[in-house]
Amino acid sequence: MQSVTRFCKKASDILERLCLIGAGALLVINLLDVMLGVFARFYRPPMWTTDLARITLVWMVMLAGAPALKRGEHMAIRIIVDRLPRVPQKIVAVLRRLVFAGILIFMVVYGYNYAYKLRLFTIMTLGIKKNIPLMSIPVGMALMLIQYSLQQFIPFDGKDESAGEDAS
Repeated sequence: MQSVTRFCKKASDILERLCLIGAGALLVINLLDVMLGVFARFYRPPMWTTDLARITLVWMVMLAGAPALKRGEHMAIRIIVDRLPRVPQKIVAVLRRLVFAGILIFMVVYGYNYAYKLRLFTIMTLGIKKNIPLMSIPVGMALMLIQYSLQQFIPFDGKDESAGEDAS
């Protein structure tokens, strides 16, 4: 069991690092693009800057979702659950995990289906297919689902807020 925990912790750390690197790179691209759009307004602004800014922003947020989940930075309202007796708290915790995983799976499947349906349309200013920005939803949700699944095998020790119980 120790080797499974170690593997999940390492995989979780690698996934977090890769997502943050990707989100950071998109942030830089987004900032440069917005600055170009602002300064170019005095001359002849490129038409594609707004579309590129939207796409990089959405992808950046979706990539950063998995690390935020790992660190417990998603909102959770626990005021009622914390006042329940021990057994109902455990039942609510199991139900919460199942519902959260179900929502992530739902978003992966339906996000992919929606992006697939729009694969024939093109964003004219950038010359790319419309499903490229739309794929950010299933990809981001799949990364969150992987991170969430890995976190279930990493014991919560109280020191690291990113593990187990506080991950959703």
